[in-house]
Amino acid sequence: MSGRLVCHIHFNFPDGSRLERAFTYDWRLWSLPEIRELLSEAGFSRVHVYWQGWDAQGHPDGRFVPVETGAPDAGWIAYLSAEP
Repeated sequence: MSGRLVCHIHFNFPDGSRLERAFTYDWRLWSLPEIRELLSEAGFSRVHVYWQGWDAQGHPDGRFVPVETGAPDAGWIAYLSAEP
């Protein structure tokens, strides 16, 4: 339960060959609640989360609205803003 995430990028080429693990990223994935808490501890008085909406077909609609809650997911498309 560390938030550690290891990702690999592979490439497939038109000739059918494949390059495995061309790039590897080993990083700490921060959740939105953790980032909000860190920004508050750093002295920001208000932290806002803007969440991307979805259209009727389940595709991202490109509109970001302020939210206080969100559905659990492996990843979110969101912006954060912080006020001093």
